[in-house]
Amino acid sequence: MKQKFHVPILVGLASFLFLLNLGGYDLWPPDEPRFAQVAREMLTTGDYLAPHINGQPYTEKPPVLFWLTALVSKPFGDVTEFSARLPLAIGGILTVLFTYFLAQSLYGTRVAFWAALILMTTHRFWWQARFGQIDMVMTTFLTSALLCFWQWHRHRRTTALVGFYLSLAFAVLTKGPPGLVFPLLMVITFYWKRKPDRKALQLGLGMSFVALLVATWLIPARMAISVERGVDTSDGIAANLFRQTIGRFFLGISHAKWPWFYIEQLPVELLPWAVFLPWTAYWVWKNRKEGEEMRLLLCWTLPAFIFFSACIGKRSIYILPLYPVFAIWLSRSILSLLDSDRLRWKRNTGLVWSAALVIIAIVPLVLFSGPYKEYWNNALWIVSLGIGACGIHALYVALRTDGRQLHWSMVAHTVVLFSLCSLFIFPAINPYKSARDYCAPLRSLSEQGTEYNLYSLGFSREEYVFYAKHFHVPVLCELLAIPEMESLSIYEQARLQSKMQRDIQKAVRDIPIVSMASVTEEEIEALRNAVNAYQGPDEGQAQNVAAYEKAVTTRLQQLFQSMNNESSSLIMVMEDDWRWVLAMSPAGRQYALLKDTNVGSRKVLLLANTSAANAIQTLNNPVETIPKSSP
Repeated sequence: MKQKFHVPILVGLASFLFLLNLGGYDLWPPDEPRFAQVAREMLTTGDYLAPHINGQPYTEKPPVLFWLTALVSKPFGDVTEFSARLPLAIGGILTVLFTYFLAQSLYGTRVAFWAALILMTTHRFWWQARFGQIDMVMTTFLTSALLCFWQWHRHRRTTALVGFYLSLAFAVLTKGPPGLVFPLLMVITFYWKRKPDRKALQLGLGMSFVALLVATWLIPARMAISVERGVDTSDGIAANLFRQTIGRFFLGISHAKWPWFYIEQLPVELLPWAVFLPWTAYWVWKNRKEGEEMRLLLCWTLPAFIFFSACIGKRSIYILPLYPVFAIWLSRSILSLLDSDRLRWKRNTGLVWSAALVIIAIVPLVLFSGPYKEYWNNALWIVSLGIGACGIHALYVALRTDGRQLHWSMVAHTVVLFSLCSLFIFPAINPYKSARDYCAPLRSLSEQGTEYNLYSLGFSREEYVFYAKHFHVPVLCELLAIPEMESLSIYEQARLQSKMQRDIQKAVRDIPIVSMASVTEEEIEALRNAVNAYQGPDEGQAQNVAAYEKAVTTRLQQLFQSMNNESSSLIMVMEDDWRWVLAMSPAGRQYALLKDTNVGSRKVLLLANTSAANAIQTLNNPVETIPKSSP
């Protein structure tokens, strides 16, 4: 294939894979609706400096993804499922191109073309190019930084050096300090004992340039938040930095995993090309001292891989910036294998791939005949047959050819597999992942311009804000001020209150209730007895339990008083939480139950006072209201 066709083919195929049915299913929690809502509030308020969510300042992430989402959403008039994911798809396409140009500079056009094809058809990379998370955009900037660094290293061009530091600045503005981990570790190891080269890189000046660009946004944004809240938030920068870096990575505040997590995950994340991993690992080790090109790739991957493996908090997406290099290694090793006379290696690899496709094709049939029959969709027949046909073709390639075209058939099979997922699997899963149907009554009120108050009791999730198109007031999501606990630290108070809430929820979980729309007095009494029997997480906690229950009851009374005093008000609450709420404040029975819906793995209730229930019934698409029970 002529080189002049490489870029158009790569752009066309990547666009097909990443854009196919991109808006054909809803935004899935937790990250997609959260980031989309931040961008929506930028659009509606015109405030692009300080991100907000649910009407409150959002300081967890920098703004680049939100800016991009708001930009591509302007023609639509609102953030949609398509526009929320479009920046990630564009980032994926650009990363494929940057990988092509990097591999071309390192090893020539043939390796570059296959590195780009392998990258776009790798499971994890393809998924992140279609899913509304920040990491793909950061990966785009970091791949650009790696390309610019290599060009500077080879030619010492100032433009490449500026591109390197500019890419780092945008990586930090996309996800914060993690955007510096990969390049800094690479520079330190690549220029180890090479002081003249390290000095020529002007690392101090370059990092000052990065810090200046980041500060150009960060300082005004924090000042704006300080003015909005009427408090000094200068210490919040350090606190947020600590939580997002030290807390996540080293203290394991979230996603704590064992050190070998990434070693276990890579064979899955690199599918389908993971079938070549044994050969690729052998090939990389054999060629580890090959030259500056291999040194660059090793210095980009190994230090970062060790760093993230040593961190306590781990997620598969944290090492996404390593995937372009993985694709280059896979390309070189696979081409060397398929060009060789190692027929046994090629045949066995083809058989493994064929078996994998057959297993994938059987999965929908298991759903149809097994205990998960409720998840069956007739479109899954198409998925099963399509993947099964690919499996049969893979078997033919493995047994009846010399294996030199194995990589071409794997690309074709993967394109078919990913296309079937985009067109059929994701829409089939969507009803079990999305909050859209649950929020339909709320969204109808919002779009009709009806004024109402919305409370979220015991939880606060961004998918409900996004699909209701309405802010909500979180209740019992904050730390309660309890005098009996003042001697404890804030951390200990939070831990104890969270533990008591979970235990009380567990205590009432198995109390039988015939209908949540009409809870009887006997059921209320059974719930109350279960709560009263709870003594606390540890011995001697009876006083704290009583104080906690009193504080919760007071807060619930305040909520219900607000519900009764306002014209139209609704409550969103998990069914498990509503049980102990009724035990502590039976007055909740007066509200009409509008929705009793599974959202993800939890059942969520939507309750309304009389005014809100009547307003919903008068809409063009009325929601059938379940009659309220007598108080």
